[in-house]
Amino acid sequence: MNRDRLKAKLLETINNKRDEMIDIANSEGYTSDAVVKCSQELDMLLNKYQQIVLEEKEITTGAFRDFVH
Repeated sequence: MNRDRLKAKLLETINNKRDEMIDIANSEGYTSDAVVKCSQELDMLLNKYQQIVLEEKEITTGAFRDFVH
């Protein structure tokens, strides 16, 4: 799967997980175990997305940095 498709899929999953967390929080309370678990899963998804973005940035700026030094 290419990076753009992976990022799009991750964003979709992130939005779905966020909606799920909000629904659970509204029904069970913001400090319920289910909300905490969902929040941790959302954090992992966000970390994955951020890692992909940082890797892309490194790929595009790496060659320039080599040229400058």
